[in-house]
Amino acid sequence: MEPKPSRQAFAASQERSDDPSDDDDQQRGQPAGRIRQTQKQNQLDERDDDQECEKSKEHQLGLRRRNESTANLARESVKILYDTMALRFSFRKLTSPASIPPFSLAFCMRFMKFFAFSRSRSVHQAKLLRTERSVASKAQMVATRGVLLLSFVAFSLTLAGSDVSAMDPSKLPAKTRLAFVGNGTAQRMSLYGHLETMLHLRTSDNPLVVRNFGWPTDEVSKQQRPGNYTVIDDPFQVFAPQAFLCFFGMNESFAGDDAEQIAKFEADYHAYLDGLAKQFGSDGRPVQFALVTPIAFEPSGNPLQPDGSLHNRYLAAYADAVKRVGEQRELTVVDVFTPTAELFQQQPGCQFTTNGMHLNEAGDEAVSLLIDAALFDGAGPAVGAERFEAMREVVNDKAWLHQQDYRMLNGWYVYGGRRTWDTETFPGEFQKIRKMVAVRDQHLWDMSAGREVPDVVDDSKTGEVFIPETMFGSRDDSFREMREPKTLEYPTPEQSISQMEIPDGFEVECFASEKDFPELANPTQIAFDQRGRLWVSCMVNYPQWLPGSSRPSDRLLIFEDTDGDGKADECKPFYDKLICPTGFEFYKDGVLVIDEPHILFLRDTDGDDVADEVTHVLDGIGTDDTHHAMGAWEYSNGGRLHMQEGIAMSTTVETPWGPVREAGASGSYVWDLESLRLTHFRTPGQYNPWCLVFDQYGNGIIGDGTNAQHHWTNALSGGDVRSRKTLEPIFNNHGIRPAAGNEILHSRQFPEEFRSRLIYACVINMHGMPAFEIRDQDDEAGLTGERTDDLLVSTDMFFRPVDPKIGPDGALWFGDWCNALIGHMQYSQRDPNRDHEHGRIYRMRHKERPLLDVVTQSDLPTIEVMDQLLAFETRTRYRARRALLSRPADEVVAASKQWLQDNPTAEAALEILWVQEAFHNVDLNLARRVLAEGNFQQRAAATHVVGNEWRFLSGNEQANSPDQIELSVDLPFVQFLLEAGRDDHARVRLESLRAASLMDHPVGVRVALAGIDRPADKWIQYVLEHTMSALSKHWDGDSAEIQELIASLPAKAAEYLKEYKIATGPGAEVYRPLKILADVDAKQEDQLVALQKVVAASRGNAETGAKVFERVCSACHLHGKLGKAFGPELTNIGERMTKEHIIRSIVWPNEEIAKGYETVMILTYDGEAIGGFILKEDEETISLGIADGKTKVIDKEEIEIRKPMKASSMPEGLTETVAPSEFLDLLAFLGGEWIATNPNTDYPLRKDGDLIEVTRDSMISVPGDWPAVWNREAEHLFSGEGVRKDRFAVHSKQPATDPSVILRLANPAELVRGKITNRRDEEFHDRAKGLAVWTSNDGKDWTRVWKSNSTQAEWKVELPEGTVASYIKIGLEGTGIFHIDRAVFFGRPVKGE
Repeated sequence: MEPKPSRQAFAASQERSDDPSDDDDQQRGQPAGRIRQTQKQNQLDERDDDQECEKSKEHQLGLRRRNESTANLARESVKILYDTMALRFSFRKLTSPASIPPFSLAFCMRFMKFFAFSRSRSVHQAKLLRTERSVASKAQMVATRGVLLLSFVAFSLTLAGSDVSAMDPSKLPAKTRLAFVGNGTAQRMSLYGHLETMLHLRTSDNPLVVRNFGWPTDEVSKQQRPGNYTVIDDPFQVFAPQAFLCFFGMNESFAGDDAEQIAKFEADYHAYLDGLAKQFGSDGRPVQFALVTPIAFEPSGNPLQPDGSLHNRYLAAYADAVKRVGEQRELTVVDVFTPTAELFQQQPGCQFTTNGMHLNEAGDEAVSLLIDAALFDGAGPAVGAERFEAMREVVNDKAWLHQQDYRMLNGWYVYGGRRTWDTETFPGEFQKIRKMVAVRDQHLWDMSAGREVPDVVDDSKTGEVFIPETMFGSRDDSFREMREPKTLEYPTPEQSISQMEIPDGFEVECFASEKDFPELANPTQIAFDQRGRLWVSCMVNYPQWLPGSSRPSDRLLIFEDTDGDGKADECKPFYDKLICPTGFEFYKDGVLVIDEPHILFLRDTDGDDVADEVTHVLDGIGTDDTHHAMGAWEYSNGGRLHMQEGIAMSTTVETPWGPVREAGASGSYVWDLESLRLTHFRTPGQYNPWCLVFDQYGNGIIGDGTNAQHHWTNALSGGDVRSRKTLEPIFNNHGIRPAAGNEILHSRQFPEEFRSRLIYACVINMHGMPAFEIRDQDDEAGLTGERTDDLLVSTDMFFRPVDPKIGPDGALWFGDWCNALIGHMQYSQRDPNRDHEHGRIYRMRHKERPLLDVVTQSDLPTIEVMDQLLAFETRTRYRARRALLSRPADEVVAASKQWLQDNPTAEAALEILWVQEAFHNVDLNLARRVLAEGNFQQRAAATHVVGNEWRFLSGNEQANSPDQIELSVDLPFVQFLLEAGRDDHARVRLESLRAASLMDHPVGVRVALAGIDRPADKWIQYVLEHTMSALSKHWDGDSAEIQELIASLPAKAAEYLKEYKIATGPGAEVYRPLKILADVDAKQEDQLVALQKVVAASRGNAETGAKVFERVCSACHLHGKLGKAFGPELTNIGERMTKEHIIRSIVWPNEEIAKGYETVMILTYDGEAIGGFILKEDEETISLGIADGKTKVIDKEEIEIRKPMKASSMPEGLTETVAPSEFLDLLAFLGGEWIATNPNTDYPLRKDGDLIEVTRDSMISVPGDWPAVWNREAEHLFSGEGVRKDRFAVHSKQPATDPSVILRLANPAELVRGKITNRRDEEFHDRAKGLAVWTSNDGKDWTRVWKSNSTQAEWKVELPEGTVASYIKIGLEGTGIFHIDRAVFFGRPVKGE
C-alpha cells in the first residue's frame, strides 16, 4: 500500500469501501459528532430484529426453568462428564475418551530454575512455530491435558447452570456486538484468542462481532484511562456493545473480605451494570450480560511470592459476591473460581499462570473452555486442530489491531494535549484500523462457517492513510539551529566522527552502523551480556506503527567482534517483533524488554541466539507518549530493576501483590523480580526521567529527559508520598538538555581526572556529552557537583547520542539515533523525513592507554565472578552482580562465605550484602560488620540494604496490607536502624529515615525520630518531612494507640510531630483540588469548584515560592532577576493578573495564551512554512517571534495558509511536579499582595470636565477570607469595562466586620470626585447603607473623606478640597455585608510625580 501524501488521501479514507463486508455493523469508526447518530441508526436497525429477539427471550425463559432444577443436573453428571470430554476435544477432532493418555506434565510450560515467572510459548511469536509445526505441537499438547481438564470442566458445568441466564450467545441475533470488559483476565485473552475462537465456532450461523475492552487494574468502580482518552471519539462508545462478558473481582479482592468491602463491591457492580444498561440499551432490546467470577490464585511455590492461602479466601468471597449480583439480576454467572482453585492445586508451581494471577497460554485455554461450557449446550463443532489454530491466528491478529485503536500508542499526541500537527493524520488512521478489524470479522465468520478464505487477509479496501508533507527545512533558521541539519544528506560514520570535538588523547571509533548492518536503525539502549557481546534495542517504528504497513519490527540485536579488530562482524536479530522497546535488561538466562504496552521475557532455549520462548510478564504500562514510557532500565546495586517513566503517562499494572496505578507522576518503578513486588517513587521537578546510574556506594543519580536536571534518588526513593516536594538538583546543568542516558566514567581506561565525572547524552541544544564532577557534599548527606569540560561536542546535527556505558574493555560505548528529525510536538508523527534507516554504535577510548582485558562472566566459576565485585570499574561490578543473580542461590551463598574469608574488608562485605539483597537472604551480622568497620558511604549503603529488606528480615514476606504487618522495636533489624539513626554522619542517618518511611507500621515512627536531636541538614529535613508524611496514619490521629505512641516518645520527638502538623498544613487544602484541575477527564463543574478552592486557599510563603520558581519555571520565564526571558515575562505578574487568572494559566496553559505568544503556522505562496508567536499584527503585516528572540515580519499578501495552533509551549502537568504547599508558595511569589485592575485598553480613559480618571492602573486588595467565587471579577472594579458576568465585582463574606477593599494608585493623585455603583440587583441595595470612603498616603493611617446618607444605585462622591492620596479604601463601618459593582475616581496627578 502506497500512502498518498495529500489531503485527498484523508478525504478518500473517509469514504466507504466496496468490500461487501463493509456494512454498518462493522464500520463503527465515526467521529465523536456522529456517534449519537450512529447509535440511533443502530436502534432503528435493531427493531427489524424483533422476531429474533423474541425467540431469544423465549430461549432465555427456557434456560431459567432448566437452571432452577439443579437436581436434574446432578443426576445427569455422568452424561455431562462425557459431553464435556467430547466438547473439550471436538474442536480438534479428539472426541474419544479412550484416546486420552494418563495425565502428565508435558503440557505445562517449562520452568527455568530459580526464574520468577513460568513461561508460555506464543504461537504467533515464537521463532520455530510455523503453522504446520505449531498445529502438530498443539494437537499433541491437547491430549496430555485431558484427564486433569475432565474433572474441573465437569465440576464447573454443575455450577454454571445454577444461576438464571440472561445471555445465551447461541441465540443472540446475528452480528450482535459482544464486548469483553474488566480486568487483566479479560485483557490477556486478547493475547491467546482461545475463547473468541470458540465463540466464533459456536455461533457460525449467527456470527458475533467480538471486541476485547479489558484493561489491566480495572474494577467495577475504577477504570483509569489516559487523559483526553476520548477527545476524538470513544472506541467503546463507537462500538456500542449490545452484550457484555464481565470479568471483575480480582483487583477488588486485594482490599480484603470484610463485610463492608464485599457490600461495596456488590453495590458498585450493580451501579456499573446499571450504567452500561442505560448507556447502551435500546427499545425492545435490553443489553445482555454474563458475569465471570475471578479465577483462583495459583501459588508459585516461591516463598518470596504470595502463597495464595489468604488471597484465595478473599477471591472466594468475591466470587460469591459476583454470584449474588447475578442471582439478584437473573444474569448468567460463570464460576471459574471453584474449578481453577482445584486445578491449581494439582501440581506445585505455576502451571497455568505466569505469576499466580495472570493466565499463561495453557491457563487461558482452560478458562476459555470453562466459559465456553457454561455459555453453550453440548459439544462444539469438530473442526480439527489445523482449522482451530488457523482461526486463532486471525483472532489474535484482529485483537492486536483493535489494541492499536482502544489502547493506541502516543495517545497524548493522538487525542491529548500535544495534538498539534496530526489533526488530519490520526482521525483517518482510526477509520482504517477499524475497517481492518472489520475485515477480519468477516474472515472469521467465513472460516467458522467452513467457507473458503484467502491465505492472507485482504486489506486493500480499507482506505489509505494521510501522509503530510515534510516540515523539514520549513522553519526559521533560529528554530533549526542545533535542532535540524541543513540538508537531508546523512553523513557517513567517518564523516560524523570528523565533526566531533573530544579531549586530547581520545579517539572515537565506529563499532557498527547501518552501512554494514541495515537492521541497525534508531538505537535507543545498549547493554553487554555475560559473554561480552553488545545488545542494542532499535525502535525502527518510532514514533508508532502506521496502519496498513507490515507489523512492527522493532528489535533486539546482538553484535559481536569475533576477530578483535574493534568492529562488529556479526549481527544477530534476537527478536524482531517488538513495538517501541524503550527499555531492556538481562535477567537470569533471558532478557526482559518493553513491547508497549507489555513487558516480555524472552529466552533462547536452543542456543542459536534467537528467542524461541516469549512470556508476557506485565501489561498495562503507559503508552500515552512513547518517549515518556518506562525506559532507561537499570539495576540498583541490590538487584532491583528501576524503570523510568515521565509525567505524560497513565500506567495500570496488575501484580500478585495488588494493582499499581500511576497517572501523571514522573518517577521510577522499582521491580523486585524475585518477589514480584512493584513499587514507584516520584521525581518531582522532572518531566521525563530518562537516565539513571548508580555509583560504587549505591547512590542513584537520575536525570530528566526534558530539563536534564539530575537528582539523588536515595532521598526520593522512600515510602510513597503523593505530594512529594521538589528536590535540589545535584548540579547546575547550565540548561544543556535533554538527558538521553548517563554514565559515570569510573574506568582505568580513562585518565584519573575523568574518573569521578558523570556525563549524559544530549541531543537538542548540544549534540554530545557534557561532563560534571560529582562528589560527596561536605558536612551534609547528599551529593553535589559542577560542570567541567565537555567530553564530546559535535557539529553534526544528525548526531543524536544515546545511552553511554562503560564497556567490558573499559572504553565508553554509546549509540547514535542518527536522525534529522526528533521530537513529537515539533513535527507530524507521520512526517516522511522521520528516518527509519540509520543508526550507529561508537566507542570512545583514550589512545595512550591500553584497552582493558575484556571481562566476561559466562564461563567462570561463581567465586571468580565474585572477584569482579572488587573491580575498579563500577560497570564490571554491575555485570558481575547481574550474573550472580542468574546462578543458584545455594551456590552463590556457599561461594560468598569462602570469598569473604579471602576478602575480609568492609568493601567486600558490602558487595556481598548487595548480592544477598538480590536473593532476599541478607545476613544482618554482615550488615552490622559494615556499620562498625566501614566508612560513612559504606555504612549508609548497608543501612539502605537493611531498609529495603525490612520485610524479609522481620518475617513479613507475605504481609500485603498494614494490618498484616507484625513488628516490634526489639527486632534485630529495628535495633540496627535505630543505631544507624544516631550515626555521626548525616548520610547514614538519612538512610535510616528512608528505611523508616518504607515500614508501614508504628515502629517506623520510632525509627524515624531516633535521631531527632542530631543536626539536620537540608537533605535530612527533606527525608524526615516525607517520612512523617508516609507514616502519618500511624501518628496523626486521636486513637488510643496513636496517643499511647506519642506519649511514649521523647519530648523532642513529640514536639517535632506537633510542629510538623502545623508546618505542613497549607498543602493539605489544595492537594485534591489540584488533582481535579490536572485531571482532563474531570467534569467541568467539579473543576470549577476545585479552582475556587485553590483560589481561596491559604497564602503560601513567597520566599519559598521564589525557590520553587527557580527550580521549575526559570528555564522559560523571567521574574525580576530570576530566570530567562524566553516565554512571557512574569515580573509583577500579580499586578497584571488575578490569582485565579494565574492559577488557570498554570494548570490549563492552553486555555489562554499570552498576547504575543499565540502560536500560528504560516505557509507562504513560495512554500515557506513559518511558525512562531504573534508579536504584532496590522492590516498589512504580521510579526512572529521566533526562538532565541528573533522576529520574522511577513507580508499578508504572501500568506497562502494561516493556521492557529491552539497550544501553549508551556508543558502541562506542572502541578504534578511540585508539592501542593509549593504550589501555594509559587502563587504567593507570583501574585504578590495585590490584584491588578484590568487595564481594559479597549475603553479609553474617562474624563469629568478637566479631570481625568486616576484609578485605571490601580491595584486592589481584597481580604483573603472573602469567598473567592464572589470576587472573581475584582480586577474589573475600576477597569471601566461594560456588562460583566456577575452582579458585583467585590462581595464580602456574610457578615463581616468593617468590610472594605483597598485601592493602591499607580501614582499619588489629587482626588476631586468619584462614582461608585451598587450591585446590579436592586433588592440588595440596602446592604450598602453607610457606605464610606477613606484615603491614605501609606496604606496604614486612614482618613474618612466621604460617607453616604442613603442607599443608592449609584453614588456621586465629592471629596474634600486638597485630598491627595496614594490609597483609597471603600467599605462599611461596623458589621455588615458589602458588595459593589464599579467605581472610578477623577482628579489630577500630583506635581513632581
